[in-house]
Amino acid sequence: MTTRPRVSVVFPAYRSEATVAGCLSALRRQTFTDFEVVLVDSGPGGSTGAIVARDFPEVRCHVSPTRLLPHAARNLGVSMARGELFLLSDPDTYARPDWIERMVSAWERTGGIIVGAIANHGDRWLDTGIHICKFSKVLPGGAPRPVDNAPTANAMVDRATWERVGPIPEDVLQGDASWSRRALQRGVQLTFAPDAVVEHHHLETARGFLRERHRRGLELGTLRCEWERGHPLRLALVAAATVVPVRALRIGALVTGQCARGGGLGALAVCSPIVALGHLSSLAGEARAYVRAALGARSRPR
Repeated sequence: MTTRPRVSVVFPAYRSEATVAGCLSALRRQTFTDFEVVLVDSGPGGSTGAIVARDFPEVRCHVSPTRLLPHAARNLGVSMARGELFLLSDPDTYARPDWIERMVSAWERTGGIIVGAIANHGDRWLDTGIHICKFSKVLPGGAPRPVDNAPTANAMVDRATWERVGPIPEDVLQGDASWSRRALQRGVQLTFAPDAVVEHHHLETARGFLRERHRRGLELGTLRCEWERGHPLRLALVAAATVVPVRALRIGALVTGQCARGGGLGALAVCSPIVALGHLSSLAGEARAYVRAALGARSRPR
């Protein structure tokens, strides 16, 4: 009878040939060793699965015959996992050697969902700006603390909590935001572990990054319209604050504080143009969703 591992590290992959070898090599250097790796490759015709099969035979690799969105692949990986703890990440991250050990220790202290820190890989100006825009909330540094969102680039959840919260919504990129919200509604605590670090390797162009931010903002605005369906006044206030610069100013203040806590004020000062453009693109996407919702409500028969 095969002994079950304590931890299952689960990755979705889609045309991840540029980073998957570095990602999986980092797992071979972990100080914690009682784990398995489950990777779901949903890039038909790509070479990710072949690289894994050839160079990392210890990895349980499932090659999907069809394209899956990231959270669909992640959910499939969790369904295949044998561990007590599911450690979710992405194939463009490189774990520091004590990553799994620190995530497990944090979970043993608090239970619930553990959110690990995400550092930038490399020092290119564009990559640093993109990273601060996306991940200022979870930069390494500061004290362990409650948080309201669990980016699936670095999150741990036990099997019982996963079953209690349910799988991640699969049809949107912001599925982890919905999943985090559902977890909080069901009384599950999200705790940040600032010393459990993966490094994110950004491969986007500036144009691709801004498009992605706009698309995510549009998705988030659409989700908020659903979440606040019974609270039209609250939604109207959020929409108004999005259209005028209230939320932009608030985001700027929050990002500055988050970078200060993580020792990244110098990087923020240098990269502030791309950080600002990224957040403004997200807010523009949100505003577009609110306008759509308002026009749709106005056009419905009374």
